[in-house]
Amino acid sequence: MKHINKILILILLGLASHFATAQTGGGTVLVVVNGAKITSGQLNEWVNVAVSEGAKDTPELRQSVLNDLILREAVSQDAKKTDLLTTGNNAFKIKLAEQNAVLELWFAQYFKAHPLSEADVKAEYEKQVSLSKEPQNTKEYKLSQIVTNTEAEANQIITQLNKGASFAVLAQEKSLDKTSGARGGIMGWALPSQLAPPINSVVPNMAKGQFTVKPIQTNNGWHIVMVDDVKPFVLPSFDEAKAGIAQALVQQRRQEAVSALMKTIKISQPGK
Repeated sequence: MKHINKILILILLGLASHFATAQTGGGTVLVVVNGAKITSGQLNEWVNVAVSEGAKDTPELRQSVLNDLILREAVSQDAKKTDLLTTGNNAFKIKLAEQNAVLELWFAQYFKAHPLSEADVKAEYEKQVSLSKEPQNTKEYKLSQIVTNTEAEANQIITQLNKGASFAVLAQEKSLDKTSGARGGIMGWALPSQLAPPINSVVPNMAKGQFTVKPIQTNNGWHIVMVDDVKPFVLPSFDEAKAGIAQALVQQRRQEAVSALMKTIKISQPGK
C-alpha cells in the first residue's frame, strides 16, 4: 500500500503549506523567513515522514526538506498578503483537501488491518483463468458508474445524461461511490462474471458509448452504468497481469471498506 501512503504524504504536506511553517515548533531556529522562524523541530517532523516511507536520513535530504519549507513559508506569506486562501472557492478547496487527507488516512488504516498479499493477487489471477473459460466472458468491458441512494435520484441523472450532461462530471458530483466518482465514475475493465448481479446480465447487451436507460439496483444502491469500451478478452500471463489485478483489488477493497462503514451509520432527513 506504499502508493497510497505516498499520495497521502503529498496531500498532508500540501495542507501544511499554509499553516505549518507559521508555527515555530520546538528545537533550534534554523532560518528566519521575513520574521517567520523555521526550526529543527519542524524539519525533523518532515524528515521523519520521508524516512517512514523509505527515504534515507541524509544531509542532502535535510537540505532538500529545508529548502522546501523555506519555499512553502514564502508562498504562504505571499498568499496571505493577497488573501488567496479566501478568494473565490479556495477556502472550500482547502477544506476538501483536508477531508481527502482524512479519507486516505482512514483507508491506509484499513489496509494495514487488511493487507493485500502476493497470494491474494495470485488467487485472483487463477480465478480469472477459470472465468476466461466461460462463454459469457469472451469480451471484457471498460465501465463507468454513478451510484445513488434512490431510484428517483438515479432517474433524474439519466434525464440529465439524455440531455447531454457529462457522465464524468455527474459521477464526481453525485456518485455515492467516492472512489470511482473521483475518477469521473471510471471502474476499469471487467468481465461480466466479475460484476454484481443484475449488472452482469445487463452489460453484455450494451454497446460502446451506451449507458443504462434504467437504474440498476444492487445492495450498494442504484447504479447507472456506462460502457466506455469493449474488447475481446485475452488472458495475459501472471507477470503481465499482476499489477493491474493488484490495483483492481485495492479498489475492490476500498469499496468493501466503504460498504461496511455505511452499514454502521444511520442517515436521516430532518422532518421525515
